Amino acid sequence: MNWASATVVFVTCVTGRTLGAVTTDKPVRPPVPLLLALLLVLVEVGAIVALSVGMLVEVLAGRSTAPGVTAVLAVIFLGLVAVLLAAVRALHGRRRWGRGPVVTWQLLVLAIGVSQADTLTWWLVALLVVVPVAVTVGLLLPSSVAWTNSTSPPRAVA
Repeated sequence: MNWASATVVFVTCVTGRTLGAVTTDKPVRPPVPLLLALLLVLVEVGAIVALSVGMLVEVLAGRSTAPGVTAVLAVIFLGLVAVLLAAVRALHGRRRWGRGPVVTWQLLVLAIGVSQADTLTWWLVALLVVVPVAVTVGLLLPSSVAWTNSTSPPRAVA
């Protein structure tokens, strides 16, 4: 199938009847800045998952001084992971509701980086400042906003 030319995708149900058709001029892909921002959020999610797993291993091994607090905090982090993953999926799928949770998380990370600048190493502070700024800029560029504010129905999948 040549995606560069106009294609018609027919949607059929289990019985084989044609329900309708969707015409597209070319494949629709998210803008590159949005994809890079979402990739950075996924890297953050990976770091949070690693931290949560480490905390739970510490609790299960009996090395935690406050196992209840550590376990609850790990579960809260895993809940944050679920929210961020849902938001990334929503933004990639042209739904704007995902922008709020992601930008809120980026502002929190930025606040941590700025407030802890005196106590953390310089490279960690740089990461905690540069990554949230890059993600927020990537989400708020006009092409990314246009992508997530799209009112067109989703494309049919062949």
